[in-house]
Amino acid sequence: MTKEEIIKKFNISNAQEQLLDTYIFNLKKYNKHTNLVGRSTLEDPWKRHILDCLQILPTLNNYNCSILDMGTGAGLPGLILSIMGCQNVTLVDSNNKKTKFLEKIKKEMNLKVKIILDRVENEEAKKYDIITSRALGNLSKLFTYSHNFLKKNTVLIFLKGKTVNDEILDANKIWKFKYHKRTSLSDRGGSLLVIRNLKKL
Repeated sequence: MTKEEIIKKFNISNAQEQLLDTYIFNLKKYNKHTNLVGRSTLEDPWKRHILDCLQILPTLNNYNCSILDMGTGAGLPGLILSIMGCQNVTLVDSNNKKTKFLEKIKKEMNLKVKIILDRVENEEAKKYDIITSRALGNLSKLFTYSHNFLKKNTVLIFLKGKTVNDEILDANKIWKFKYHKRTSLSDRGGSLLVIRNLKKL
């Protein structure tokens, strides 16, 4: 999918396009001295990063819901969701260099995200409507991290790679959950995994 096709599909405004381009510019610049993302992924960042994150948007009921992005790294997907209008996003990462990058972006773009420098398992158990993560760990590990933050109807949205089916089988041994799996728009080998009713067996 080209940048133009992505803009059309997600109805991205001119202002949002400018912010996303500014984000990519800063990501490329910062990545030269601080490893935020794999270098090869910046050859087509609109597809590899922006599209990958944007595919979460249709699964959100409203943009005012509280979102926790665990192990956000370079702000993917949480920062992108904030640029697209999500009002209540918390980004957690334990890497000081990465959170410094996020603080810089937040200030430059005047975003309202909350940025926390800490390991996600150390965070106090505040409850969230949506929990998301892109590259933090396998499903069982993500469920363990998420468990403290669950409300009754919390939805977990994870961007997963090609091992997703094995991870689901593995997680089923310890956890009970309902899931919906969709092929990723940005990578045919990846999946968007939407999870509800998570409970420990």
